[in-house]
Amino acid sequence: MYPFISALAEEDASPVQGVVDQVNGIIESAGDKAGSFLIKLPLLTTRLLMAAAAVFLGVIVLRVGRRMISSLVTMRSQKHKTMQQVNTARALATSIFNYIMYFIVVTIVLSIFGVNVSSLLAVAGVGGIAISFGAQTLIKDIISGMFIWMEGSITVGDIVTINDLSGVVESIAIRTTTVRDYNGNIYVIPNGDIRTLTNMSRDFKRAIVDIRCPYEADQGRIVEILKDEMEIAGREIQGLTAAPEVMSILSFDTDAVVVRIAAQCPVGEHWRIERDLRTRVKARFDKEGIVMPHYQKIVVNQ
Repeated sequence: MYPFISALAEEDASPVQGVVDQVNGIIESAGDKAGSFLIKLPLLTTRLLMAAAAVFLGVIVLRVGRRMISSLVTMRSQKHKTMQQVNTARALATSIFNYIMYFIVVTIVLSIFGVNVSSLLAVAGVGGIAISFGAQTLIKDIISGMFIWMEGSITVGDIVTINDLSGVVESIAIRTTTVRDYNGNIYVIPNGDIRTLTNMSRDFKRAIVDIRCPYEADQGRIVEILKDEMEIAGREIQGLTAAPEVMSILSFDTDAVVVRIAAQCPVGEHWRIERDLRTRVKARFDKEGIVMPHYQKIVVNQ
């Protein structure tokens, strides 16, 4: 009787004992891991502090380096280059310096955490051939940026049209060129995508105004009136050093004779001068009783 009861007790206790053993194993494993973490905690903390110090020093070096680059570029270029060229050289040098510093800081941080940077660079060099196929666009942008800077085709502050986008060049980096249009929108254009470039900031600009004149009027009289008005405009409009040229008849439209007026003016002032010339021509035609061609829409009441 008693051996049977003892066997039943042992049979009932075996599952409980298994659970207890599992719990004990989990607790021991967690304790070992916690102990290992506590042992490594000072080393991990030291590495984190060193990495934070490296990043902090990198930020300081970046700021100081940017100021030094700005001062050096200004000092070396102020006698031989325009302010726009100085700003372009400063932007490009700063961009190159930024990329170099980012690479150095990342390399230092990886070294602090025990990453073998030399092996990593070797692997990167071996894999560079494969990566280069995917980075062709990036390489093209960088090379194009270097050529833009060396050739001086555009500089910071120029008024340009790039790929049908017009505006003022705000910065030229090693990979991209930033243009702000007249509405305030910013376009970031990869240097490798610059195909068609129009620079409107070289030496001078021409204000061009096409005047539509009626066929019924005496064309000789219209030209004389325009020449007389342009003589007055040359003296009164700010930015003009000479009277705008009246180029006589430019073309014949279906409803008007087109006469062109051209005036040499400072860069960036041609829009204002064109508006002033149109205003003067309209006022003078009104004064002389000349009605400019215009479309009339006849509305029939039904």
